Amino acid sequence: MSSRFRAVVLGLGPAGRIAAHRAAARGWDVLALDPAGGSMPSTVGAWAHQLPGWLPADAVASRFRPTVITSDGRRRVLDDAYVVLDTARLSELGGFEVRREAGLGGGRATYMSWNDDRDQNVGPVARLKEAIGRLRELVTTDPSQGPSVSIDHEHYHSSDDEIPDGFVDPNGVGGSFAAWTSPDILVDAAGAAPDAAVLEARQLAFGHVFREADLPDTVRVPVLMDFTVPGGANADREGDDDHGEFPATFSYRLPLGDGTWLIEETILAARASSDADDPRRAGLHAHLLRMQSHRLTELGVDLAAAISDEIVDFPMGPWRLPDNRPRTPLHEALELVPVPGRSTISLDLSFLARPFGGAGTPGYGHFGAGGGWMHPATGYSVGAVLADVDRFLDRLAARGDASPPGGRMLAWLHRRGLHVILGFDADRTREFFDAFFTLPDRAIREYLTGTSTPKTMAVMARIAVPLARRSPATLLWLLATFADGKPVDG
Repeated sequence: MSSRFRAVVLGLGPAGRIAAHRAAARGWDVLALDPAGGSMPSTVGAWAHQLPGWLPADAVASRFRPTVITSDGRRRVLDDAYVVLDTARLSELGGFEVRREAGLGGGRATYMSWNDDRDQNVGPVARLKEAIGRLRELVTTDPSQGPSVSIDHEHYHSSDDEIPDGFVDPNGVGGSFAAWTSPDILVDAAGAAPDAAVLEARQLAFGHVFREADLPDTVRVPVLMDFTVPGGANADREGDDDHGEFPATFSYRLPLGDGTWLIEETILAARASSDADDPRRAGLHAHLLRMQSHRLTELGVDLAAAISDEIVDFPMGPWRLPDNRPRTPLHEALELVPVPGRSTISLDLSFLARPFGGAGTPGYGHFGAGGGWMHPATGYSVGAVLADVDRFLDRLAARGDASPPGGRMLAWLHRRGLHVILGFDADRTREFFDAFFTLPDRAIREYLTGTSTPKTMAVMARIAVPLARRSPATLLWLLATFADGKPVDG
């Protein structure tokens, strides 16, 4: 293939827009598919060290060293700078064509077929060489594979199978999308569809935006996490008979760079489904409303002065992380293994091919929160996407492994961390973070944004010392939960 790739990006949220922009900056022909034309969260934060040099300076709305406040009121200013990004400026990242349609992507599958008519007079050395050659073919990416993509259209949504007179399939010959159905590169950044399988673990928050002039001077201090329990909130801690005890919340108070501040009460992670009618989820939202009211009262902030509000509610990741490693013929061969004596039954043993490849397709990769770039124990994703997009595109272009940094082992560690947080009650959560924020800045940075599995393991082990001093019972609970073998949804 030439260096001028043709790339299709599915979804224009933060990850999709960043990937499309950087692909276009390489001189690639890029088309992005998104029915809404793109979207951005109302507030996007990241760590300054994650920002790449290509990001426009005016995309940073505010920059500061944040304070963290433990449950007993101790304050600490972190060394690392935190930034709030200008979402309007991020939405302007362009250089590519946008088509307001829904797209479906996948990989073109090819299967190995061998001729078993062999010369019986061939010697053992030649036979061995032939066997080695076939084994190499089985575990080597098929260069003829590549991504495919199609767009939804009205006919596919019709209630009958009749093709209207004069209908031209936009994905077919002569169709408006025909030239893009077999791109060189396909980036799936669409995130989770409404019916997609996601973790029953969500981050939730409720906040208000205030003009800086309407805030007391003591509140105009950037705070990343304030785990103190505001006065009057203790009555809410017991929850109710249906929902049990509510998880701990913390206050997030940041300057937005336009003369306003966001004050938001957050639940880092809680068990709840994606069902909009889930009573547990509704109870968590009500709890956040109450805690936000108590917090504003304690801070001396008049709720009536708020100029807008913000609701955050998203899953902490897909139920199963997609595999961006190139597919091999061995993977294909093991997908449908017939069961002897049962002609209608087959087994999917493709997981056995994982050491030699994955479930991905050359030039086809999932990116963003749904692709594994979200830290499942913190909810961070945009900073990781900004820091890694160029490496990701390099790997897709090279037909290589385009998995998130750290691979599946780091993802497993992060998910165990989320499992631990979900197992904590409110008191244990506060005790854990009281200990966590005694660690050196470099250790905090490594756990929140690092991509090294050994270093992340070292930070996890290091937290045991301060936690043992504060609450041996919480440490024992942490170790038992980490090692219980249950999935995050368990």
